[in-house]
Amino acid sequence: MKKYILVVAMLLTIQFTNAQSKIDEDRNTSVISLVILNDNGDVLIKKATIGWITIGAFYEKRHTINEVIDSICNKYGVSITKPNLKGVFTYKYDFNNSLSIRQVYVAKSTTNDLPTNKNVEFRWAPKEEAIEKFKSTIPSLGEMIAQVIEYPEVVWGGSFLIKKENKKKTSIITENFYPISDASTYIESSYDPAVVKALQKYMEGSSYNKKEMLLSAFADNAVLYLTNREGDFKRYTPIEYAGFFKNAEKGKFNGREAKILNVKVTKEIATAKVEIAGPNREWVYIDLFLLKKFKNDWKIISKTAARVDDIN
Repeated sequence: MKKYILVVAMLLTIQFTNAQSKIDEDRNTSVISLVILNDNGDVLIKKATIGWITIGAFYEKRHTINEVIDSICNKYGVSITKPNLKGVFTYKYDFNNSLSIRQVYVAKSTTNDLPTNKNVEFRWAPKEEAIEKFKSTIPSLGEMIAQVIEYPEVVWGGSFLIKKENKKKTSIITENFYPISDASTYIESSYDPAVVKALQKYMEGSSYNKKEMLLSAFADNAVLYLTNREGDFKRYTPIEYAGFFKNAEKGKFNGREAKILNVKVTKEIATAKVEIAGPNREWVYIDLFLLKKFKNDWKIISKTAARVDDIN
């Protein structure tokens, strides 16, 4: 009888262990990825065994989101502003029944210094380089980060299927990215991405004193009609306009906040309206652009602006 009970107990133990292994294999998980930007708009990237990634953490215990983010910051020694949720994405797998929820938060570094954790390799990378490194490590990660960085006014959703073939994992998008924030914040993301890209070169170039990027937004023979500080309405070339930023430190944020208000495309031409605001909205301008498509690239061919804040 004792032997019988012992055998049954052993069988139950084995059965429980196998069931537990199955549960562990198929358990659902939640992940927070923290995208940190410095004043130059560069992205903090972390070297891992699989390649370059963002910092983040799984959270499976009874932790709040703030507790998880605080633990991430403490672990790596980073100091950030209040993080903003910019994406909630789901992972399904073709090799188990689990589901993973991925939350992407974006924050700015308060110091612009690299993290103090000396056991991990960190560096600041320009947005385009960071996204390429993420994609080469985990394609879905790069796609998610690219979406939230390129359209920062929107909180995004989307889904991926993770496949495993010969021990190598790949991902495919099963639900295209869609806005899960208020529809009014989705206006910018509905514009032609190629036109938005040209405008972003202008906005980032002028906000971070990046002369080469600023010039790349314009056609060589573009014309700008602007009122100067003396009140004279004058015509400028792109080079003359870029000269306004020549004495500023390259890559340092100068306080200009830019936001696309409207874009309208008619075949190979487009018009755009952009708001440019100074620190604490001490001054606000509306910029109007005329753009044209050259082969596969859009360029600004004309710009004018008017101050719209109450200056009386």
